[in-house]
Amino acid sequence: WAGDSVKRKSMTGIILMLAGGAIAYKAKYQEVIALSTTEAEFIAACDAGKIILFFRSLLEDLGIPQEKATILYEDNNGALMMANAQQPTRRTRHMDIKYFSLLDWVEKDMTILQGISTHDNAADAMTKFLPRQLFYRHRDTYMGKRIPKHILARTSSSVLNK
Repeated sequence: WAGDSVKRKSMTGIILMLAGGAIAYKAKYQEVIALSTTEAEFIAACDAGKIILFFRSLLEDLGIPQEKATILYEDNNGALMMANAQQPTRRTRHMDIKYFSLLDWVEKDMTILQGISTHDNAADAMTKFLPRQLFYRHRDTYMGKRIPKHILARTSSSVLNK
């Protein structure tokens, strides 16, 4: 949060994965100054939502129906609660309304926010310095060399439910 020591802007890091590998990424300072970590994460989640919607539309155009919501992993509990509250609160009313489009996308089942531990969040490699082993682990994830445990757990549970 507020990683730019001069302008106090936060860094957004997004990695979009499909079929085990990264198909899109974004690492950039946010356009606005976030007043909290939760706000910075919520803004980043909205940016990720825009990328998700673009690729969902592209897949639809290619004849691949998008029947289920795309999972957006978020490691900030406050941002998760904001997205699931479905409305601005007195603490978030100062935020630009454009960021609340994320709530609409969640409501329409286009995306769903799920919690993920910071330790398992591969996008952290794009926004902060990490210990060498953790950086290599995340790199192997988005290069398609390693399947994260949260994906393995989801895959094995869906196989068991069939």
